[in-house]
Amino acid sequence: MSDDKKKKKGFFSRAFGLKSKADKQAEEAAKRAESQQRVDAEMAARMAAINAAALKSAREQDLKDSGIDLAADETAKIEAEEKALAEQQAKKDLETARKLTAEKRAKELEAKRLAEEEAAFKASEAERKAVEEKERQARDAADAKRKAKDAAQRQAEEAARLKAAKDADEAARLKAELDAQEKLRLENEAATAKAASEAEEAARLEAEKTRLAELEARKKQAAEQAAKEAAQDEERRAAQRTEDARIAAELAEEQAAQKAALKAENDAREGGFLSRISKGLSRSTSTMSENMAALFTKRKLDNEAIQDLEDLLIGADLGVGPSMKVSEILSKDRFNKDVTDTEIKIALAGVISDVLAPLEKPLSLTGAKPEIMLFVGVNGSGKTTTLGKIAKRYADDGKRVLIVAGDTFRAAADAQLKVWGERAGAPVLSAKHGADAAGLVYDAVQTAKDENYDVLMIDTAGRLQNRTELMDELAKVVRVIKKHDESAPHHSILVLDATVGQNALLQTEAFEKVAGVTGLIMTKLDGTAKGGVLVALSDKFKLPIHAIGIGERIEDLENFSAPVFAAALSGIAQELDG
Repeated sequence: MSDDKKKKKGFFSRAFGLKSKADKQAEEAAKRAESQQRVDAEMAARMAAINAAALKSAREQDLKDSGIDLAADETAKIEAEEKALAEQQAKKDLETARKLTAEKRAKELEAKRLAEEEAAFKASEAERKAVEEKERQARDAADAKRKAKDAAQRQAEEAARLKAAKDADEAARLKAELDAQEKLRLENEAATAKAASEAEEAARLEAEKTRLAELEARKKQAAEQAAKEAAQDEERRAAQRTEDARIAAELAEEQAAQKAALKAENDAREGGFLSRISKGLSRSTSTMSENMAALFTKRKLDNEAIQDLEDLLIGADLGVGPSMKVSEILSKDRFNKDVTDTEIKIALAGVISDVLAPLEKPLSLTGAKPEIMLFVGVNGSGKTTTLGKIAKRYADDGKRVLIVAGDTFRAAADAQLKVWGERAGAPVLSAKHGADAAGLVYDAVQTAKDENYDVLMIDTAGRLQNRTELMDELAKVVRVIKKHDESAPHHSILVLDATVGQNALLQTEAFEKVAGVTGLIMTKLDGTAKGGVLVALSDKFKLPIHAIGIGERIEDLENFSAPVFAAALSGIAQELDG
């Protein structure tokens, strides 16, 4: 462009407010930078808030466990320090995310250049092969034309030869057909005679075979009856031996667990509340974090990535609703942009906390006397052990506790409760094996009233939620309790095993209908990668959460804290520790 044209363009730009292409590009780049700064600032503030909430909840639980009561000014000072720490950590994480994004972009550009070079080479190679293929097809067409001409000539010669021989062959063919028909007639007559003879012999043999089979069947039936009676006798003896061995094994296992628990109670408790919860949920957190990192390596947050993220979170048992909320939060700020697993963890922690915070409710007494607590759940959920741990807590607080061994089907459950009763200094009421549980509960409520107990804790037989007759027995227990007190049971606590995953939703639905569940306790979170199911449960049923179990010790039954659980499950707590 000449100097005169440049001057003229500059004049019109100044006179009419026109902008050059470079000016427009610079303006757009400035807007993108400003938008990115705004999103980074919002993300840093959100992560700082989550970190601060988790640190505050963990500190309050640690102070509660240690019995320390801080002054208001000291508390304010600590909260200010926690807020500063959370903001520093958030800035650090976002800076790391930006560096990762820049490295990712450089690698993508290099990969694009190599791909373009490879595509050009492949196009050139394809063109060369196309020319060669065209030449080959021309040669093949010429060969095919020549061969067709030769074949037509041979066919004409063969037709002439065959016509000459056709008349002689026709006479020979007619004679051969007549000879063949006569031969076939003779063979058919011989075959008919032979078949009649063979059929008569076969009928005689079949009658003899039937008679022998009837004799053998009668002998076999007699032998089977004798064997069946012997097997039934042996089965009864084996069942008794198996039941004796099972009860002995359960008692031995319980005694070993009690020894381990007693030893653990004397050891120093490692780390604070946030650290204990993080360690307990490590299997759930690590599995989800690894999958996130693998999913969002060299990838933008487009529609396909959002769908993959939702599938990942649903597969981690968080449920459809919470999983979609996480993707909605990310799509609002980061759609079609690079996204890191740290940003996903921040959004995930926020959603988990929002779902669980309204349901955080420590188990507390209502003031009724006796306070009736009904513990329900399937076999193996940790129901009996959980009841024992809570009974020990109430006894340590000076409450008079009475325990009812309502599982009259398992001798081991009765023995297990008696061990906890001895540890808590609480008597245990039980009945003989196979007795009516509802009758035992009715008598226990009357005893608790007559002898002025503060708390009555009722264990029930573990039952599958799809066994109608067993659930009917539980409904009968609830009706018997209400005969004494219409407002009871004051707590109907469902104990769930985290390792069952989505099956916990079916269990909750069934027990809520039969037993009127008032709150949840989830156990065995330390032994599974399905810890996210607690979020799905809460999103669907909105039931209060009293506590979670992350180990075998008494102190491993922790009061539930939504911010701490959210930070631990999402993986944010690990970055705080780091």
